[in-house]
Amino acid sequence: MSCQIKLTANIADVPAVRRHLFPTDDNRGSESWLQSCHISMSPTGDVLALAHNTRLAVLTGKWDSSTSCNQFHTSQESSFASTEEPIKSVLCLPIVIQSQSSQVGPDWTCITVGFESGTVGFYMEDCTLLVSEQLHDEPIVALKCQSQHSPRPDVCRELKPEELYVIYPSNICVISGTQLFPTLRNARSQLARGQSMVDELNLLQLLNPKKWGFTDQAAVNDATVAGLDLSNTFNHLLTASTCGGFESKYRAMPPHNTLVLGAGSKPFLGFHYALEGGAQPVFSDMAKAVANKLKSALPGWLTGGKSQVTEKQQTISMQPIEPMGCRFGLCDLRRCANQVVLSPDRRLAAVSDSMGRVLLIDTQRGIVLRIFKGYREAQCAFLQVRDERKSKSAGKTRRALFLVIYSGKKGSIEIFGAQQGTKIASFTASKLSKLLYIGHGLMGFQVTTKSRFICQYTCLLMDPDGKIKEVVIPFHFSLTEKNSKRARDVHLYKRLKQFIKTGDYKTNEELLKECLNTCSELKTQDVQLLFIEMLSSCKELTPEILISCTENIIERCDGTSELKTICINLLDLSKFYHYLDSLEYEANGNVAQSDLNLDKREMINLQRLLDLSTYYQPKQINKVKFSPESQNIKLSDFLVVFDRNRTDIKLKSGASDAELFKVSEKMFKFYINGHWSDEDFTRMKETPVYVKDVFRLLLVYWIHRDLSGNADLEREMENFRRALLALASRKGLIEDLVVEYNRVSEFWNGIREILADSPKPFPALMAAILCKNVACTVERNVPEFFEGDVWEELSQESCQWTLLIGKLEDISLLNIILAIKLNANGDLPKLEQLDRTDVSLKFVLEKGKASVGEIVAQWVAAAGVNPSDLVANDLNELDQFEQLNVLRKQFPYSLEPSVLLANMCWEYALSWQKNVQNLGLLKAALQCLNQIPNLHIRAGLSNLVWNTHLKILFESACKLINKVGKLPTERLCRQDTDLTDYQITLFMETCSEFFDSFMEALCDSCNYQKPTLKYEAIWENGNNNLPLTELALGQSGCINYDLLHLHFQLTTCIHMMTVFTVKHSKIISNMFDASVSSHLFSDFLGKVNVIHHKCDSKTAASRLQFLIKIISATLETVTFDESTGMIYSADHVAWMAKCIALARVWNLDVDLLKRYQVVQIYSNGFDVLGNELLVTVTERSKLGPELVCVAGRRLNQLLAKCDDLGSKIAAFSTSLTKYLGTLNGGDWCESTDLRGIINLVTNSLNCMTESQPEYRMAKLMMDACKTMQDFNL
Repeated sequence: MSCQIKLTANIADVPAVRRHLFPTDDNRGSESWLQSCHISMSPTGDVLALAHNTRLAVLTGKWDSSTSCNQFHTSQESSFASTEEPIKSVLCLPIVIQSQSSQVGPDWTCITVGFESGTVGFYMEDCTLLVSEQLHDEPIVALKCQSQHSPRPDVCRELKPEELYVIYPSNICVISGTQLFPTLRNARSQLARGQSMVDELNLLQLLNPKKWGFTDQAAVNDATVAGLDLSNTFNHLLTASTCGGFESKYRAMPPHNTLVLGAGSKPFLGFHYALEGGAQPVFSDMAKAVANKLKSALPGWLTGGKSQVTEKQQTISMQPIEPMGCRFGLCDLRRCANQVVLSPDRRLAAVSDSMGRVLLIDTQRGIVLRIFKGYREAQCAFLQVRDERKSKSAGKTRRALFLVIYSGKKGSIEIFGAQQGTKIASFTASKLSKLLYIGHGLMGFQVTTKSRFICQYTCLLMDPDGKIKEVVIPFHFSLTEKNSKRARDVHLYKRLKQFIKTGDYKTNEELLKECLNTCSELKTQDVQLLFIEMLSSCKELTPEILISCTENIIERCDGTSELKTICINLLDLSKFYHYLDSLEYEANGNVAQSDLNLDKREMINLQRLLDLSTYYQPKQINKVKFSPESQNIKLSDFLVVFDRNRTDIKLKSGASDAELFKVSEKMFKFYINGHWSDEDFTRMKETPVYVKDVFRLLLVYWIHRDLSGNADLEREMENFRRALLALASRKGLIEDLVVEYNRVSEFWNGIREILADSPKPFPALMAAILCKNVACTVERNVPEFFEGDVWEELSQESCQWTLLIGKLEDISLLNIILAIKLNANGDLPKLEQLDRTDVSLKFVLEKGKASVGEIVAQWVAAAGVNPSDLVANDLNELDQFEQLNVLRKQFPYSLEPSVLLANMCWEYALSWQKNVQNLGLLKAALQCLNQIPNLHIRAGLSNLVWNTHLKILFESACKLINKVGKLPTERLCRQDTDLTDYQITLFMETCSEFFDSFMEALCDSCNYQKPTLKYEAIWENGNNNLPLTELALGQSGCINYDLLHLHFQLTTCIHMMTVFTVKHSKIISNMFDASVSSHLFSDFLGKVNVIHHKCDSKTAASRLQFLIKIISATLETVTFDESTGMIYSADHVAWMAKCIALARVWNLDVDLLKRYQVVQIYSNGFDVLGNELLVTVTERSKLGPELVCVAGRRLNQLLAKCDDLGSKIAAFSTSLTKYLGTLNGGDWCESTDLRGIINLVTNSLNCMTESQPEYRMAKLMMDACKTMQDFNL
């Protein structure tokens, strides 16, 4: 592969550009118009600027897919005729996006224009002025810049400070990028907002440019900054002693100097050094500055001047120039340098002079390395290329530097290696072209970062007709002949890869020709191996191309090598693929009589499964069917599944089922469907692929093929059997297929493992039946493998096939049923069914005895079936469970109601654990749990549910409420439990129901014996993982009832607090002894003694106070219907029953709570309910005085509402009046009429004895009420 001058862009309308640049010239600048223009191309390749005299044209590039190159169109034309300033230089600076990432790109392009007056203008792409300033009062010679990153950061990773260089005849002005580009961005943003700030900028303070003057050089035509000169100590001392003499003083450390190369005359190349930090001020300047400061501080009458002195503002052009020291130069009085360009690594420079010479300079040592003669008016550029091969050293990449020289007089471009100086290539070019060297990349980085942006162009050639060409040089041209072979091969390989990727060919013949040409030119085996691997993975490749290329490489390979082995295997596979393509599609290719001779019982079971799948299968939707020609696999997809690195071709171990099915479909589909003849398949069975893998491919196709709409299954089974028999008859395979009658064939055992692992058990079942038939046929045809005349009708091999077929029948039925939706719908939440439509036998066996129960439980839970319906179906089969009943006949033990409900409970609990806010899932789990018929399983599973799902959240909620002393706010609840305050109330209610059911099941299970779980025969040799029901049975006999009841007490208390929002401080520590509370939130299997009926007086008082609060709160649930006069108190009665139950457990005074309940009911005015509950009180003598108090409060309220208080109070005795006075300001009481008061006083008298002091007061109250009633007061 040689160097290229590649067309990469084109100016769409060259005449229009020339008309704008040369408006007054009839010849439009003539054919040499480019030589009189100043041109700059952005390194990103999107902006091109051309300037002549006072006119500027800006062109933007756009990709043209038809020509595969950029088309530059004029976007803006501008004229500076009003200022009458000719343009002397132009430079395009791509400004980077403001981002900290290394993945950055250009945001916009700043066009920098240098004028003859020394002014530099910065413009946007639409020629809108951003900033303009005169830096020096001289014509500008050139504009150059240095970017932080190289245009190719993948080649040169060195980071440099961003700087803009404005070159004048007497000096070079350096502007730092950290000051320039924020100013340009700010000006651009101001203009975008419609504000002009150009005149308001103090550029002297913002830019702060440095001016370095050229000394000891007569003329400077061009200059470039080579960067910091970091000399060593010896060179520093040598320079100091040479320049200053023996007695000179010197610094211990060498100063940092910036090297500037000035190209001109006398000397024609000067090495100027600018001291970093600036020159020291002269003493006279310091004295003048101090005097001016003192003068400004004195009053005006003393100095004789005005009080305010207006000083002329200093501009950038008035800034003093810091002279650089020209330490040495390359002197030749007759030679005058015209141009100097710097290499990307700044170590080399190319200088063109007036004598037709190009000098290659070492900038660090200051010597001329090479002189190239015969290049008048030469234009030079450097091109740096990286080695595209991976280096052995990490992080190191080889690079090569080339010098490109364009000679307009000769009309040629010549390329030289900068290291050796040898000419590499020479091209003919137009004599009026222009070489563009772009040495900078993206500009405007805010911080130092490693950018990965690769600029598009670095070296271009622009022709007068508008064609822009790129110079492309392969790396291997920098190497010697010995080392360049592999580099050249790599370049050829990548060129072909790009050729295939871009699709630069119209026919396969062109691609074949290009591949063969590249293949014949490759010399090294490692690249040839890459070439072959690339071809084998190419989607567009045809088998003819791969056959031709592999044959070419095999002919040139000597001996045996990895490359030759791979090529031979690829050749065999390509020929085999080509043979498969050449077979013709026949409508009736292999019509033959069926000769299956299968076992009658197996065929009956197979037919039953077929009938079931047809019966339950939903109606098929008519779909578009494609012709056989359109269902074709690419050669690359065919080859990818094979391991070609061995002598025998085998399948890759990591090949997916989808990839294998595509290959198997290509090999066997048309024969199985009856569209190939037997002769075709007889030839095809001699495939180069390893025979065991061919068996595997045949099974993969049979298992994964589409069975929908299949009208001739028996014919396909016969063809599949004949294909198996044909493959089994291959040479060298009989010894693996047929073994002694009491042994098992390793080959057939591997086939059985494939069938057992199949996710589609029904096709695997048919394959197993046919494989068993073929195995028996092969055994009968090889009698010499058996000793004597003894023949065992039932061999060990046949037993293995029978066992496999039986298991596959069970799993096939399971898959058929699970593929449909259960018709029985219920009220429970419908779980999302897992994507496990196809269950393999291997999965079921590895999962263990619980696998079927778990899978069916998920299937039933997906329909939301009511647990009670499942229990009822066990007693009497229901029509809605038709599919489930079919499964139960096949798996009677795994689908018992207790087993199924236990797994459903666990599935709902797992779903709730993923979304704890959905408490409906938890309730559904408990519904399933409560319906489990077997009490031992129910009790044990309850303990598992508690430990696994409920305990952690329950403990968090209880500790939070104990800490706050009431139901917390929603924010606190979410913070600790991820539940709202309302959801915590519902959760506690559910937990209370859970513990209640748990204790009931545990108590009742003591009256029954533990059941013995049974399982189907399919798991005789399967995994021994314990099912959920066995784990539950192992827990039921070891649960501590007292510990369980302790948690029930706590749950009931917390539930009461959350429902009625009752406050009670430290409910856990105040209502439970320390010896008891330490056992809370522990495992129920712990053997600990819990005594909860004995406690100290403080705990008993706290418990009693809590229950009294709850009883008072529950009265809010009692409602009165005024229309019917009915009192509804069911909720209150239920809560009161819970309070009484807790009081009895805690050994509290139950009668006290009942008395309190009756008193509160009368106080609220529910006399009918109070009369009913009055009989429940045991110690009525204690109740009577309290009822008298309630009656007195009622009487006070009655008197307070009457108008004639004086007449009514006359009926009261003095003692009664004083008693009623003591009741004022007491507890609230519902007001009633006089009859209600009389009834209440009557009840109180019935409860008391005459010896009690309150009895006399009740009699007085009764007399007063009757007096009022009799006289109608």
